[in-house]
Amino acid sequence: MDDKIPQNANEPQTTEPAPVVPSHEGEDVKQFSKWMAEYGRPALIGLAVAVVVLLGIQTWRSQKASKASAAVQALFQSRSPEELQQLATTDPEAPTAPMALASAAAEFYAQNRYDEALAAYQSFLAQYPAHMLAPQAELGAAASQEALDDFEAAVAGYVAFAEKRMESPLRPQAVFGAARCLEQLDRFDEARALYEDFIAANPDSDQLAQAESGLLFLKKAERAKNAPAVVFDSSRD
Repeated sequence: MDDKIPQNANEPQTTEPAPVVPSHEGEDVKQFSKWMAEYGRPALIGLAVAVVVLLGIQTWRSQKASKASAAVQALFQSRSPEELQQLATTDPEAPTAPMALASAAAEFYAQNRYDEALAAYQSFLAQYPAHMLAPQAELGAAASQEALDDFEAAVAGYVAFAEKRMESPLRPQAVFGAARCLEQLDRFDEARALYEDFIAANPDSDQLAQAESGLLFLKKAERAKNAPAVVFDSSRD
């Protein structure tokens, strides 16, 4: 998610990360939310520029230039997730359609409309499985499931992402997401193993602090869960 759209028209590398994961208690989640907030909102201007690049000089010189230009303009002007979704639905083959749909999903999520966000991300993956934004959509779908407290499905999504996209810069967030959901399912040993394995394998990672924080809060949650219940003895009154 740290990837940004380059200005070099010969090397378009547009990425749009998944939206912010729901707020559970813990500094690790706060850090994750802050990081996602910076990069997770759809950058419509940047996306539109990428469309221009992806279409190529020849396309823009051809008779398709007018239609492509109109699609880019519509992406600029769209403001609500409904408008973005309508833009994607009207012409699914348009160069802007995948970006509009991914942006709609991110905006639905930002508005806490998690069911709609999940549906939009799943629709994106069904229509554009090989698109450059597919990794963001995969992570966004898992984050939406986490937000809906469907922790089993979220774990499956996060783990699948981490196993499939070993070199992705988004992989740490998938690992941490899986650990958070496992914690919610009281599967503390599995969650702890994810954090500890990441820390051991990535001692120089700039996300090491997030992993260490997540592990700390996990241990606190585990201790609280396993603490003996305090029984109030009314006979002593």
